[in-house]
Amino acid sequence: MRRIWGVLPFLLPVWAQTALAPLQAHPLRLQAEASLQAAQRNLEAQAPLWSLNLQGSYARFGYECTPERLCDSLPETAQGLTVALVLTPFPFGDAEDGVRRARIALRRAELAYRRTLTALQAQAVAAYGRYQEARLAEALAQKGLALAQKTLEAAKARQASPREIREAEIALQEAQNRLAEAQRGVALARQAVEGLVDLEVPLPEIPLPQGRTPLSLEEARLGVEEAEVAYSAAQRNLLPTLQGSFSFYPNDHDTISLSLSSRTFQPTLAYTRQDPARSATPVPGGGSYRSTDEAKLSLSLTLSPALLAALDAAKAQVQAAQRALQAAEVQARVQEETLRNALRDAEAALALARLRQDAARKTLEEARARLALGLESPLGVLQAELALLQAELARLQAENALRNRTLELYQFYGEILPEVMP
Repeated sequence: MRRIWGVLPFLLPVWAQTALAPLQAHPLRLQAEASLQAAQRNLEAQAPLWSLNLQGSYARFGYECTPERLCDSLPETAQGLTVALVLTPFPFGDAEDGVRRARIALRRAELAYRRTLTALQAQAVAAYGRYQEARLAEALAQKGLALAQKTLEAAKARQASPREIREAEIALQEAQNRLAEAQRGVALARQAVEGLVDLEVPLPEIPLPQGRTPLSLEEARLGVEEAEVAYSAAQRNLLPTLQGSFSFYPNDHDTISLSLSSRTFQPTLAYTRQDPARSATPVPGGGSYRSTDEAKLSLSLTLSPALLAALDAAKAQVQAAQRALQAAEVQARVQEETLRNALRDAEAALALARLRQDAARKTLEEARARLALGLESPLGVLQAELALLQAELARLQAENALRNRTLELYQFYGEILPEVMP
């Protein structure tokens, strides 16, 4: 669990009191966090320093004796209890493979967590931008409606031809339709940001990502590591297994034993209590003996065509994973350059949109100055104001496009957006 809290500060941005605060409670984020915690728990379960095993047994016997009185001296039942303590001083062999697989699963969960959050933050920022665009489009539609009304009034005032008046009336109806459409767009955009963005708080600044290893490369490297674990396990299956044990019998009821296997190097200390007690072993010709201790060493080896085939398959899997990593490296370089080119194009488009907005603002100032001198009509000023709103909308769209291209890089690297308020 400590590893979880060590990972989350790296992954989580500082959400409090920011536009992206609603993402804290987003179901996809909570699901990814739960998967990450489950993977951490699984890793902790793979390498405990010790484990305790309890085993009990009960048996009931039936006999057929000759002579029958012999059955009276035989036990009717038998009970046994074994308590075993398994120690893991260090992961080795099969135990080490389990730990490595659990670590790989944890890394996959971390990558999935980062992928989920980067997708959510990109979705949230895009939704925020669309809402701002929708609001500005509504203002633009309102200005267009005012211009259409003024145009119609001007046409009627100067007693224009019926054709011009009809066209002005149609233009007014179109402006009303555009305003209604823009208002519906604002409502839909507001619904789209629910659960993603707090519209009452400004959106944070979005700096360029630091440019760590792409997520696709990290996933490909995990594939190589996973294949290597399977290959080492297949190799170990071809090796002989050496097992050693020592048992001590302090009395006829109790047994204390210590065992060790080369598969895991996990020493096992066990205590066994059995009833009835062990009986002495008679010796032909009279007498008997009892064992006080026992040392045992065994060696086992399994040879099978299936094991050799599994080794070849595991080796081929390693080679396939390495080729996949090479392909991922090439693809990542191409994708990175594509994303950065798109980012540069978005920056250039934003610079041009700002120039056009400045030009539209100057045009409006000039129109207002001419209006004060009686050289411009109010209708001309409205047209200049409409052109400025259009330029502002184009600039906002360019800013949103630049943010979206930047967040595509965040997704590519799997970096979580830092909260840097303006």
